[in-house]
Amino acid sequence: MSRIGWRFPILDGGNTQGFNNNDIETFNGRGLLDNLAREICQNSLDHNDPDRAEAVRVVFELRNVPTRNYSLFSEYEECIDRCRDYYKSNTGKQLKQFLNDASDMLHRDEMPILVIGDYNTLGLTGSRSSSIETPWHALTSGDGFSSAKESDSGGSYGIGKNAPFACSSLRMVFYNTMAKPAEEGQADEAAFIGVGRLATFLNKEGEETQRVGRYQFNDEQNRRNCRPIYRDDNDAFMQLFPRTERGTDVIVVGFDQGPDWKEGVKKAILKNFFVAIKEGKLIAEVKDASSTIVIDSDSIGQLMEAEGGTPEMEKFKSLFKAFTEPTDKKYLSILEEDDVELSIAIDSSFKKALGYFRNTGMLIRHTFKRLYPQYACVVVVRKKQLAELLRDTEPAQHNLWDYTLISNFTEKEKRKKAKKALEDIDRGVIDFIQAQAEIGKTNEMDAPGVGDYLPDTGQSGDQTDSSNGNDALRPVISVGRPRKAPSRSPQATFQGVKGAGTPVEGDPHNQTKHPNPDPQPIRPVVEPDGTTTEDAAEGITKGQGAKRVTAVSPVRQRVFPISSDTGIYRVIVETDEPIEEGSIAFFSLG
Repeated sequence: MSRIGWRFPILDGGNTQGFNNNDIETFNGRGLLDNLAREICQNSLDHNDPDRAEAVRVVFELRNVPTRNYSLFSEYEECIDRCRDYYKSNTGKQLKQFLNDASDMLHRDEMPILVIGDYNTLGLTGSRSSSIETPWHALTSGDGFSSAKESDSGGSYGIGKNAPFACSSLRMVFYNTMAKPAEEGQADEAAFIGVGRLATFLNKEGEETQRVGRYQFNDEQNRRNCRPIYRDDNDAFMQLFPRTERGTDVIVVGFDQGPDWKEGVKKAILKNFFVAIKEGKLIAEVKDASSTIVIDSDSIGQLMEAEGGTPEMEKFKSLFKAFTEPTDKKYLSILEEDDVELSIAIDSSFKKALGYFRNTGMLIRHTFKRLYPQYACVVVVRKKQLAELLRDTEPAQHNLWDYTLISNFTEKEKRKKAKKALEDIDRGVIDFIQAQAEIGKTNEMDAPGVGDYLPDTGQSGDQTDSSNGNDALRPVISVGRPRKAPSRSPQATFQGVKGAGTPVEGDPHNQTKHPNPDPQPIRPVVEPDGTTTEDAAEGITKGQGAKRVTAVSPVRQRVFPISSDTGIYRVIVETDEPIEEGSIAFFSLG
């Protein structure tokens, strides 16, 4: 006997599997939609069809379907109830919250479903194969590993597929694909399957289950013979997602991310994939029943310009401008000739911004370096050899290049190679940004009001300082730490008491035993050459003096370049208290 429905395999003596899943929690939080868009679009770009010249197209579409029309929801609710009964005496906070949210979702009249479909891709091959190395098996049945891909493709840890589960209040995701056949001449492979992630519970037979179950074609007589749902199988839910061309649908069931989900997904795509979109590698659509947003090479400029209001989006607008309208461009040769592209734009309104992109056009990370001038710089890896090397330096979220992620034991040489490559890229980027300070420089730059605080030093680059000298009497200054005012004890008041004095015999002053001190001798003034003046007057003696002064904290400071080619700057410092005389120590970075 066979049937289509949910099946959670028995635990068969294994460890009880709880609800908490670090692979899913990795993608939770404020960056939820950002992580979803990154993982989906990255996978689609990795599986682009090389025989098609069109850009990969990814469509995010929100639909609502009647909940009571499909038995899979009532079956899943039964699993939810069994899970609640199993943990009734030991339900953790996270599991309790999930079970309550899932029950509320399953009792809605309409189920919100986000369908994310890609086109001009190869689809998920291997749905009719028993090999674990196929993309279909890795996505739907594997845990913690990915399928064999091109060596410079993005995914390598196999946990990115958990990002859609983090967006489902049911922890339920379906996969629908039409893929290139294993052999030429055969029809495209179409397959459909659902995956639910709960926690161990007791099934109808009283057996403990594993936490991951599948909505699939089940052979009850041979329970090991479980397969996807194929096109000729009769399943009403599968028929909601017909496909006529190659590609894959990732279907997030119970998607409840609020009315602003479209804006969140749109911003995530603009930030993370503007290189791929502008170069015609990717087109994205975000839509629901009321409107559609199309992000392609023609519309992305206008969409970027319309963004604003947050420092983060202003930063990405400046990076986009650097990529599309650079004031300068340069190539670095790291492993191959011209395998890293640098684009930069200089603008006084920019916040310093630096973005690193992999060769598919996806952002790896954004940061900044404390360098003059105000800039936005985009770094793109262009060639395969470097892309292959750097892929191994990326963590699971693909948001960093870190050579220490390569083993220092089994791949020591590769680790050294990656370290040097990253250092060479970093050095090239710094040199490129610093070189922009020499472009379009003027002899003198001043801000309004600066002249009110600092004296005119003459021509730019003039290093004359009238206060400098070689006076031998100049003291050695030792700068001490700011002194704290001594704490004062509470004052006590006493009533004075009148007392009687005791007479003492003798003179009131004994000049012999205690003579009055001589007047303070007058020391002669010492000239810088060591001679003294004839007239006796107050002065100082020659020698290395010592003087202790108190450090004063600056409350505001500004630096303006006067001559960048010779390194002359004008500095304004405002202190927290007035001072007549002082010393300033300067430190520089970059």
